[in-house]
Amino acid sequence: MNRFVLVFVLFVPFVSSAAAQPGGTQMPDPKQMSGMPLPVPDVPVGTVTARVIRGALTNPLPGQTVEMTGGGAVKTAKTDDAGRATFSGLAPGSRVKVAVVVDGERVESQEIVVPTNGGIRVMLVATDAAIEKKAAEDRKLAEGPAVRGSVVIGGESRFVIEVGDDALNVFNLLQIVNTAKRPVQTDGPLIFELPVGAVGAGMMEGSTPAAVAAGSRVTVNGPFAPGNTIVQFGYSVPLGADEIVLAQKLPAPITQVSVVAQKVGGLQFSSPQVTERREMPADGQTFIVGQGGAVKAGDTLTFKLTGLPHRTVWPRNIALFLSAVILAGGAWGAMRNSATPGQSTAGAPRQAVRRARGAGDAAAQGDDRVTDVRVPSGGPGDVAGGPLRRPRVDPSGSISPRSASWM
Repeated sequence: MNRFVLVFVLFVPFVSSAAAQPGGTQMPDPKQMSGMPLPVPDVPVGTVTARVIRGALTNPLPGQTVEMTGGGAVKTAKTDDAGRATFSGLAPGSRVKVAVVVDGERVESQEIVVPTNGGIRVMLVATDAAIEKKAAEDRKLAEGPAVRGSVVIGGESRFVIEVGDDALNVFNLLQIVNTAKRPVQTDGPLIFELPVGAVGAGMMEGSTPAAVAAGSRVTVNGPFAPGNTIVQFGYSVPLGADEIVLAQKLPAPITQVSVVAQKVGGLQFSSPQVTERREMPADGQTFIVGQGGAVKAGDTLTFKLTGLPHRTVWPRNIALFLSAVILAGGAWGAMRNSATPGQSTAGAPRQAVRRARGAGDAAAQGDDRVTDVRVPSGGPGDVAGGPLRRPRVDPSGSISPRSASWM
């Protein structure tokens, strides 16, 4: 399993309060989950429960007849007061489907493979005319012209800090939340000024095309559609000092600060905006996980990291000096040989360059091994001198619940 995925599994209980905050976690549309089987450990082996609702989780339908096909004879069961019908005694490995007819509408599940451990929960969601009408009205509003308004950085946003070989890699995984039903045009674009020393800023896959990284800033242009706009970008800060301070002014309020930092050696993390902090092991690594409250637009979010690894520079300087000496010697030799009649010097410069590279490589292999420093071009997509990549994480953090008792 990916190392950072484990971190987010540990991180979820720590930030569960985000769901109760504006811009926090929102329950998915039940219609999108209708018929999808979910393996869970809290249902007995050989058991499938089907919950029948109309439009919303708060509207269960008791007394409905649910039919199960496959795995032998057709079975039926009535839903209880919570809208659940239970089928038990099923053979692990058997393949079944459940279906219900509500007011003439047939709702059917995907094929379900009965697991050998735990059971299955599935929802069958019938159409609610009132909800569908409201959804259609909301869609019409969302497609209309933008109005003046404001947005926030949602509580599901994350700041991920990773210690690389040559640089501190920082990833901003942000959700820009518009709680209105219409598109919103802010007074100007959202501009994220990057911390001092940041290089190689670039946008990450999955970000809105309205976001652009250029130089020392990331600009997000409106209008912002209702719901969440994903903005994910990264940058690097070259290592070399024991302490690095990341200070970034927020162009919009953030409802909750959440940060995950990889801990290497004696690294320590602090922030005036982080009120809760703990260390969590995962996949043989240690991660610092922090959480804080809301921060206003215009305020500066500050992360301080001390005890960072840094490398001595004298081996590299020696390597560069030796390379320069050998290059100079090669050039002088080539010029001298050119004065000798009948002797070709065409290969001399190439040989000198090869010798210089060899000396540089040899000087960099001592006890104080020098890692190649890739100088960022400064263009979008360059982080630590290479193409911008995601952190070793699926930043979406899509994690199956341990118990989906709501289904």
